[in-house]
Amino acid sequence: MESKPEGQTGLERLRDIRLDRHLLDELMRRGSISAELRRQSLDWLHPGHLWARWTMVMLMAFGAGLSLAGIVFFFAFNWASIPDLIKLALIEMGIILTAVGAWLLPAEKLPGRLLLMAAAMLTGVFLAVFGQIYQTGADAWQFFALWALLITIWTVIGRFLPLWVLWLGLVNLSFYLWWADVPWLQNDDQSLLYLVHVLIIGAVLIVREWLLPCDEFDEQTDFVWLAPRWTRWLLLAGMLAFLFPPLMIWIANWETASMLVTFSALAAGVIVFILFVAFRYWRPDIPALAMEFLMICILVIIGLAILLFDTLFESLGTTFFTAISAIVCFAAAAGYLRRLLALGIDQEEAGL
Repeated sequence: MESKPEGQTGLERLRDIRLDRHLLDELMRRGSISAELRRQSLDWLHPGHLWARWTMVMLMAFGAGLSLAGIVFFFAFNWASIPDLIKLALIEMGIILTAVGAWLLPAEKLPGRLLLMAAAMLTGVFLAVFGQIYQTGADAWQFFALWALLITIWTVIGRFLPLWVLWLGLVNLSFYLWWADVPWLQNDDQSLLYLVHVLIIGAVLIVREWLLPCDEFDEQTDFVWLAPRWTRWLLLAGMLAFLFPPLMIWIANWETASMLVTFSALAAGVIVFILFVAFRYWRPDIPALAMEFLMICILVIIGLAILLFDTLFESLGTTFFTAISAIVCFAAAAGYLRRLLALGIDQEEAGL
C-alpha cells in the first residue's frame, strides 16, 4: 500500500489538484468519467451566464469611459463660451458627485469603483482646466505628479486595478518629464532613465508578489483583488519595455559605448536573468517566460544582423543569416516552453 506523504492527508492532497478542462479531458480519456459528466462539469466550471455578466461589465466600463470623454470634449469645444468660474465649478461638482457615489455604493461592486475612477480622471481634468485659466507656468511633470499625489488615497482604498494602472502611469510619466527638464543630465543618462523606470515598476511587481501567497487565489488573503494574472503580465511587460532600450543602445554602439551605457546594459541583463529565475522557479509562469524570450530573441536577431552587416556580409547575406537565426532562436524558445509544459510547469495557468 502506497504511503501518504508525511504531514499531508488525502484531503489536503486533493486540495492541491485544480480542476480544469485538461484534467476533465484526461479523466474521460482514461474512462474515469463519462462524456455527459464531462459536459456537466464544464458547464459548472464555465457557466453560460458569465458571458452575460462579462458583457454587462464591459458595457458599463465603456459607458463610463465615453461619459468621461464627453465631459472632456464638452469643455474643449465650448471653452471660449463658458465663464472660468463655471468651468471649475462644473468639474468640482462632478468630482464631488462621483466621489460621494463611490463612497455610498459598496466598495467591492463595480459601479462604485467606476465612480471612483471617474473622480480620479476628473481630478486631472480640473488640474488641466485650472492651469489653462490661470496660466500657472508649472512644468508638465508637476501637473502629472500633482495629479498622482491627489488620487493616491483613492487608489489605496479603492482596490481597483485600472485605478492602480492609472496611478502608476502618472508616476512614471511625471518622472520621465522631470528627467527631461533637468539640464545637467546628458544624452547618455537616457539609458539610466530606463533603468529607473524598471526599478519603479519592479518595486510594484515585488510588492504584488510579496502580498500574494503561492496560491494566488486563496480567498483568505486580504489582497485577492491583486490575484488576476494580467496584473503580473502588465507589470512585467512594462519592465521589459524599459529593459529593451538600454540593451539595444549598447548592442548598436558596443564599440563606442560609454561606461554609463555599458553599466546600464549590464544592469538590464542582470535584471532580465533575475526575472527568468523568478518566473521559472519561484513563481512558475510560462506566459511571463514567453514574454522574456520574445524580447531576448529580438535582441539576439538584431544584434546578429548588426554584427554581420558591419563585419562579414552586405544586405543579402545579412538578411539570409538573420532569417536563419530568427528561426533557430524562436524554435529553441518554443521548444523550451513546450518542455516546461510537458513537465507540468504552470500548465493550468498557461491555458495550453
